Formats: sequence, structure tokens, C-alpha cells
Amino acid sequence: MKVDSLMLLRRGLSVSTLILVTSLSYAAVIEEVVVTAQKREQNLQDVGISVTAFSGEQLDALGIDNAVDITQQIPGLQLNTFNPGLTTLNLRGISQNNFTDTLEAPIAVYVDGAYTASMNAISAQLFDMERVEVLRGPQGTLFGRNATGGLVHYLTRKADDDEFNGYVEGSISEYSKYTVESAAGGALTDNVRARVAARWETADGYVESVGDPSVRDAHGLDGYALRGTLQMDFSDDLVGDFKVAYSKDDDVPSGAYTIGGAHADASTGFGIGLVKPADPHSHTSGAQGYLDRDILDVTGTFTWNLNNDMELISITNWKDIDKDYLEDADGGAGLPFDFTARFLAKTEQFSQELRLNVERDRSRWTLGAYYLNLDIDSTVTATDAPFLPFTFAGGPVDSVSVNTQLDSRNWSIFGQGEYDLNDEWTAIAGLRFSQDDKEIDWNAIGVTPGGATIANFNGANMSTLLATNPGLDEIDYGDVAARFQMNWTPNDDLLLFASFNRGIKGGNWTPPVTSDTTVLLKHGEEVLLSYELGAKWTLPNGLGRINATTFYYDYSDYQAFSFNANIVPQVSNSDAMAYGGEIELFLAPARGWDVVLGAAFMDSEVDEIPDLFGGTVSDVKLPNAPTISLNWLGRYEWPVFSGAGMMSAQLDGNFNSEQFLLGTNADATAEDPYSVWNANITFKTKDEKWKTSLFVKNLTDEEYRIYSLDLAIATGTVTDVYAPPRWFGASLSYNF
Repeated sequence: MKVDSLMLLRRGLSVSTLILVTSLSYAAVIEEVVVTAQKREQNLQDVGISVTAFSGEQLDALGIDNAVDITQQIPGLQLNTFNPGLTTLNLRGISQNNFTDTLEAPIAVYVDGAYTASMNAISAQLFDMERVEVLRGPQGTLFGRNATGGLVHYLTRKADDDEFNGYVEGSISEYSKYTVESAAGGALTDNVRARVAARWETADGYVESVGDPSVRDAHGLDGYALRGTLQMDFSDDLVGDFKVAYSKDDDVPSGAYTIGGAHADASTGFGIGLVKPADPHSHTSGAQGYLDRDILDVTGTFTWNLNNDMELISITNWKDIDKDYLEDADGGAGLPFDFTARFLAKTEQFSQELRLNVERDRSRWTLGAYYLNLDIDSTVTATDAPFLPFTFAGGPVDSVSVNTQLDSRNWSIFGQGEYDLNDEWTAIAGLRFSQDDKEIDWNAIGVTPGGATIANFNGANMSTLLATNPGLDEIDYGDVAARFQMNWTPNDDLLLFASFNRGIKGGNWTPPVTSDTTVLLKHGEEVLLSYELGAKWTLPNGLGRINATTFYYDYSDYQAFSFNANIVPQVSNSDAMAYGGEIELFLAPARGWDVVLGAAFMDSEVDEIPDLFGGTVSDVKLPNAPTISLNWLGRYEWPVFSGAGMMSAQLDGNFNSEQFLLGTNADATAEDPYSVWNANITFKTKDEKWKTSLFVKNLTDEEYRIYSLDLAIATGTVTDVYAPPRWFGASLSYNF
């Protein structure tokens, strides 16, 4: 972190890619990335954490343009998407599959150093990216809040280039999908640089409407995103980076599910005997679903080089998220009712981090403080649901609107130090104290067929609950996250590490989506003790690198998602354990060749999950946690047209063994093993200004689910979301 380190940061070189073998000039995916997994720039191979990272160039080579596609080439990372506006990431089986707007996930998401609390803001478009980092295991010491199972860090390109540059890219593909993306930037003065970027996308839904002709096909796209960044040199030692980003999804065709048949198990109420639909990419919804979403994100980062050994960093962030989502909750499967659910949520968050990095000859230190202010106002309206208490004083009620207001404050102080015991051994220790203070208010309003409203419907309000449950509306929780680790580097090409991490995640509430006052449940905090062994080996003669990690998780009060007898979401606490590992191989076996191979294996056990009849089921597996998952990529690049350009062909894919899509392990939510293959062929000119690609995703047209909701006890169905079918397309880009 000497003075020249700050200059590298200013010019963007600190996050540039490092080619493993310069002789392999065609290699693109084999690039090694400098990461900030420990809040400072380091070579990926020098970080004793299970990390997978992709540079922007690698994301482009892989054809990844959204937060969903990134999962396909990262061992141990799964996704669970309830709707286009709410995506939960699952890392080593750890996730939060509850779709309640006021909850936060245990896999933290960061964008340009700032925490993103709302799961409504995760499924954003990826464009003009610097890199993506995925850190497995508890990261609470340095990253803090809710990084119990790990984190995903999206880093966009800064305005750090003096020379004017940019690109324009467009694509067209099946289902009338069109995208246009562009970015440009450069120096405005000697001390000021700017960059702007934008992306627009639209697509018809890939799930065909085969019922009501007035209802659209579902799971489409219709949105745009804008981003502007400014970098200013206030002095030789002080640099400011400022970013304003805005994205909008406008009436996205969504809110429909594919329906499968199931019946309820007599002992648990969970769905069994799944009958899959004849066409998983069709729906019979009777209501027009949609998603409207606006996200405004403002970040200011100051980097101040205090002297040759010390650097002070300040990151200030403000986010405002508005979501309006309507779905046909019963699925439209010929049932004698039309149950719809509308989710309105407004989220405002402010965060401030102040961090001091110190680097000496034999030691490196990070000290910091953090503050988060999070306000969420959520309203869920359920209409014509047959299994909910929709009567009042003997009269009918068409719908119930439940409003929840969450006020959350968090502050923490943290520190981590590394000390080189000698040339081979390094000891690492870190602690973070975190304090959560939360308050919640809640009430329900009934609406009669004539449109009259009934306040505090069915006695559902916080005052009623506090009369018998004092303190239900408050959480006051403080705890410590910790890390202890030893690194051994017997030579420059090999790192071996052993670590212990204590991860923490505060408690919260599960507000009901009905007037059922029994389900405003407060769940307690969870604690994860993680033990890991790992190795990172850079192969001789520039062949590539191999990284491997094994882990054991010991959970106290794991926060598990399930339903109550009224099919209302809830979170309960239970002890749990998991063990497994990952291995990744990045190889450049010959000139022009890139090979990426990855594997993850794991097993898990949750002590107990509530069933629908007041009992429990024991020894269930974590959701979205296949025992074995594999990923692969092969890419070959060669000169064409007498050296006037380069052609490349790529084949990649992934495999997942059987897994449960819900933590209840309901038989109807068990997903069979599946494999997904993708391919593309690309031509680029010698000067790398022009590039065109033909691609196909899901080459074999594999049919598999990425979400499942068990409604067997109420409707005799499961509502599912299937991944997109085979998808052909083409793209063209120009760099300047």
C-alpha cells in the first residue's frame, strides 16, 4: 500500500487481470484476478479463503450478463428465484428461501464495497463489470452483517482511465429478446475522469400462457439500467470515486407459475406424489402478473494515502428500492377460486464504513467501524385465498392487506491482523463486535366485497400481540464474529491454510401474509462455527492453477424456512451441520486452449423442521444443496483469415445431483439430477475492435426447476419455476 499502490488504484491497474502465462497469448478464461477478499488488493492465489473470481473479460467470454447466470461456473453456488424481482443465492447449502420482503439473506451481496440488504435488488443486470468475487464460508470479521454463509461481491468499472474508451454491444435471441449495452469514459481534466454505462433489455416470456388468452406469457424482461461514475484526484494522496446507478423494470410479464400435482402426506402435510406437467414451460394463470421495480444506488468512496504504510478508506452508500409485484398465487390450475397476492415494498438503506489499512514489512492490519440504517415498509395483499381466515363478524371479506414496518439499526467495530512468523508461516486473527437494534410494527386491514375496509382485521395488530407477548416488537442483539487462521507457503507456488471462523446472523420476524395473528413469529439469531482446510497451487510452466477447500459447519439455531398449517411462511431455529468441499482447476494445456473444471460435494443435516400439523420432521437436508455439483468449460481460440482475426469455440456446462428445493424436504420438491450445456462461437478482429458471437444456452433443452412451493395441503398442487429452455442468439460489439 505504498504511494505507488494508490497510483495503481487511481489508474485501475490494481484490479487489472494478470495473465498466468504470457506465452499463451490467446488464453482468455485462464486469467488470474487480483481480488479484494480481505479488503485489500491481493493475488487470488495468496488469499487463504475459498474464492472464485471472474474478471469482466471472463464474464464476457462466458456470456454472463445477469446475476443468475453467474452460478453456472462457481462450485457450490446455487440460486432460488421466487420471481424476477426476488432472487436468493445459496452457497454450500446456506440460503434464505423465505420470500418475505423484510428478511435478509445469509449470503451477503455487496456492490462496489457497499452492502445490499434487500433480496429485491440482487437479480440486477450485469454490465460494464470489473469483476465478480464469490467468497465461501463466514466472512463476518471483515464484511460483517449477514455474511454467515459467504458473500458475492459485484464490482463495476471505475472511471479510472485517462484515455477515452468504450464499447457498444447489441444482441438478439429467441423469445424476442433484445439487448443493447454501451459504456464510455475518459479524462475530463488532468485530475478528473468520468464514465457512463447503460443497458436495456426486453423479452417475451418463455413460459407460454395456455389458459386465459388475455394473460401474457410469463418470465419475460423489460427494463433498463444506467450508471455514472466520477473519479477525482483531490491531491496526490486523496482520490474520490463517486457513483450513481439507477435501474427500472417496467411491467415485466411475470407472476405465473408452472403447476404440478401433489397430495398431502397424512403425517406431515407435505406434498408427495409429484405429477409433473406435460409442458413445464406453460402456465394457466387467470390473473395478469407483473413486476415494477425502481432501484437508485448512490456510493461515494474516498481513498486517502496517509503515508507509505497507512491507507484510510471511507465508503458511504444510500439505496432506495421500490417494488410492486402481483402474482396469480394459486397458479390458475382450474381451482374454484382466483387467489392473487400483491407485494409492495419500499426499502431505504444508508451505510457508512470507515476502514484503516496498515501494511508493514511483516504484518498487515485492517481496523474499521460500520453503521447501517435500514427501513422497510412492506404491504402484502392476499385476495380470495380459500385457506385463510376471510370472515369478520359473520360477513365475507374479499382480501386482507398486511402492512409491516421494519426499522433496523446496526453498528459494528472490527479488526484483523496478519503477522509473518517467518518466510513460510503467517498467523491471522480477527474479531468483529456487531450490535443489532430492530423494531417492527404490523397490522392487517380487511376489505369487504363492497370495498369497505376493516382496520385491525381479526384483531391483527401489534398492540394485540404485545398484550400477551411483551417485547415481541423489539430485538436487541450483540455478538462477536471471529477468525483464526494459519497460512503455510513452502514455496512461491503453493499456499496451504487452516482456518476457524465464527459467523453470526441476527434474529428477525416473519410477518404474516394474512390476518393470522399466530404467525408473527420472532426467530432467534444463528451462530455458525466453520472449520476449513485449503490449498492453492500454481502449476509449473504456466500450466494453470488448482484450488481446493474442505469444510465442516456446526450450526447453532440455524434459521430454517417452512410453513405453518395456513401455508403462511415462517422461520424457525434448529441446530444443523454440513460438510464438504470444492476443487477448481484452471488450465492452459496448449496454445489457444482454456480449460476450467470445478466440483463441489457436500452432505448436511438439520435437526428438525416444523411440519404442518404441529409436529416436526427430523434429520432433513439443507435446501438447494446437491451432494455433487460439477462445472466445466473448454475454449479454443485460433487465427483466421491470414491473421486478420481470431475465432474461438467454447463449450461449457454444469451438473447437479438430486436436491430438495425446500428445507422441509417435501417429496414433491425433490429435483432430479440434471446437466446443462452451453456453447458459443466467436469471431473478433485482430485489433479487437469488432466482435460477433453465435450462442446457444441450455443446448440439450434440459427441463429442471429452480424454485418450488409446496401447496399440496391447500390446493393439491406445487407451484414451480422452471429454468429457461434452449435459447439461440447472436451478438455484435464494437470497442473504441
